[in-house]
Amino acid sequence: MGQDDFSGPIVAGRQVTYRPGGCRSGARLVCRRGVVAGGAVFDEYTDITWVPVRVDGRALDTEPEWVRAENIIEVGAGA
Repeated sequence: MGQDDFSGPIVAGRQVTYRPGGCRSGARLVCRRGVVAGGAVFDEYTDITWVPVRVDGRALDTEPEWVRAENIIEVGAGA
């Protein structure tokens, strides 16, 4: 899924819904919500774009969770 499939650009401050971690076959799909905490990082060796996301409900000083851009299923307005 590319960035054009989303309802907005993935930039700091945007609310996102995403699938955490690697989804296994037969596993129940559970989504999380959070706020993009900074700029995306492209790893040229694995060809993966990572997005830092602060999970909803966690303290502001908590380290963001790094989420594969392809696992982001919805981008909303800023938090």
